[in-house]
Amino acid sequence: MRQPTRLIRDSAERHKLKVSLPGGRYQLSLDDRAVIVLTDELGLSVRDEVPTPFVPFFIAMGDAWFPRQRDVDSVIRDLPSEGSLTAADRDVLVSYVTDSLIAERREKWVLAAIENSPIADQIDSTDLRINKLPEPPKALRTSKKNIVEDSVEHTERQRPTKRDEVAEVEPRTESDTTDQQKPESSAAPKEEAREALQEIPGIGPHRAKQLAEGGVHSLAALADARPVDLAGIDGITEDIATVAVEGAREVLGHTVPASDRLTNQTGVSDDVFSPALSSLAASGVPASEATPTLRVLYGPTVADIDAVSGQQAYFLWEAGYQTPHDVLEASPSELTDVYQVGSTTAAEIQESARSLLERRRD
Repeated sequence: MRQPTRLIRDSAERHKLKVSLPGGRYQLSLDDRAVIVLTDELGLSVRDEVPTPFVPFFIAMGDAWFPRQRDVDSVIRDLPSEGSLTAADRDVLVSYVTDSLIAERREKWVLAAIENSPIADQIDSTDLRINKLPEPPKALRTSKKNIVEDSVEHTERQRPTKRDEVAEVEPRTESDTTDQQKPESSAAPKEEAREALQEIPGIGPHRAKQLAEGGVHSLAALADARPVDLAGIDGITEDIATVAVEGAREVLGHTVPASDRLTNQTGVSDDVFSPALSSLAASGVPASEATPTLRVLYGPTVADIDAVSGQQAYFLWEAGYQTPHDVLEASPSELTDVYQVGSTTAAEIQESARSLLERRRD
């Protein structure tokens, strides 16, 4: 039975969506714009059910994502799009789609989401605000070889001769001296940024340089960025961008470090998780993706909960509740949807899961 999509907060107090896919229940990360739509415009609170048709649009727009999401087409295809909308919800969704400035490369995904949605009869492709890349001037539409040759020739023409250099030196003024120092001062922020960015696990000198040259000049700017936007920087994939953004938020104290969260959720020492998370980050695996797997690998499972029988453990695991933490994150009504788990049993299982983690942390 497919569970409804719900708005939740993770252990770092970030809003997320808990959605059902063929493989189980998963958490979908949200950008601020999606959070504003859900909380301010729809008026939803944590644990409230989210109208299903909104979810494919959030992903298509880049305002929601699964860690290491690569194939947007298949993600949108797997997500449910059926479901009714109230008149007010319909107006909010239509406004969100038509008022948003959509990156050109996301146009096909937005159109696919529209085609399968309840608002297909209200939006035409001409209603979308597509942010298209400007067409290069005709003079620049030449072969790669010509572009290189023209660039070399232009450089040669601009290179000053010895005579020019002498002519420039003689009338030099104080303002000229200041102007000549600008290239050095402009390089300083990039150097400072590279050093700061290397504080992030998984971001070494090479990636820090790529980010700095791509316009990321501070940890604060990185923490406020969206991975999908940073993925346009040369050499930075969306996986690495997610590693960088999540890491910057941890370094600045905006979120609780993943290793601390895992320790709290499993009772296993931070010394176990920190090296694993750092190595995975260097491989392009964000903490948000690594955390659920590491929690299962190193921590207790539902089978370790005293109040859970073997039969219940099997059905809980199949429903996506693999660890005591997963059980505690669920609402009583969600647990009672699992076969062989009733309302009384659900409360006992959650209390037993809580006691298990408290004993392991002591």
